[in-house]
Amino acid sequence: MPSTEPNGLTAQSPANTRTTSRDAHGMRIEASHREDGVVLARVSGEVDLLSAPELRKWIQDEVSPPSGLVLDLDGIGFLGSAGLSVLAELTERSLGERLRWAIVATSRVVLRPLEATGLAAQMPVYAGIEEALGSVRTAD
Repeated sequence: MPSTEPNGLTAQSPANTRTTSRDAHGMRIEASHREDGVVLARVSGEVDLLSAPELRKWIQDEVSPPSGLVLDLDGIGFLGSAGLSVLAELTERSLGERLRWAIVATSRVVLRPLEATGLAAQMPVYAGIEEALGSVRTAD
């Protein structure tokens, strides 16, 4: 059944989706492990020095090729340098392991640090969930 996202998009939820969640140091990760092999993770709260290692560990534990990953970062209220480091590591990992992934980001809180560091040009950043899911599904 389609669900309406806070950003106005409609995301399809496959029938046999497994969901997980994790709370750590002011950050929350809610993930859907979809039938199509894509993990859709909504990250909210603060991604800082305390919570970034938890995000890194969650990614290592929950996502491995040939899975795909979409990180919806629109719920983040703060993205610190430790969080940027996790995203940069994910970029490197995707090249080495051929991991398909994408970021959904429309808020200044996320886009500004990505742009200021030059990471936005190196990462698959999209304005909507469906667009990001489509890019991950069709990636070779």
